[in-house]
Amino acid sequence: MMAAAIDLCERVEAAGYRESDRDAAVSVRGQDVSVHDFLTSAWTYPENIRYAIIRERHEKGDDRAYVPEASRILVAMAHAAAEIIGSGQPEAPAADDIRKMITWFGSHAVPGIEQAIANRRSTSS
Repeated sequence: MMAAAIDLCERVEAAGYRESDRDAAVSVRGQDVSVHDFLTSAWTYPENIRYAIIRERHEKGDDRAYVPEASRILVAMAHAAAEIIGSGQPEAPAADDIRKMITWFGSHAVPGIEQAIANRRSTSS
């Protein structure tokens, strides 16, 4: 899901989208659909899917008692990434900090979590 959203955003950016393009339209099955219609659908579609997921989980008795840490990570990263869109700079704002964070995820957080879990499991066996 995240890859589809990222791909859409990157392709829209590569197409040179500007706010003035919102009313540009294409015919879809004989109906004019504007860029704004597509973009609005692209954020409301996942919102609606989210509610469908919540409903289905509820129907199966699988309600979430809390927001899992992995969910918080994805949401926080999505929020941070969203702030880059439309910055108009050749390099992303806070680019050095972003690179450090990405390195930290792969070089420190993941190995640290994996090792801590392995240590716990090896001592509890």
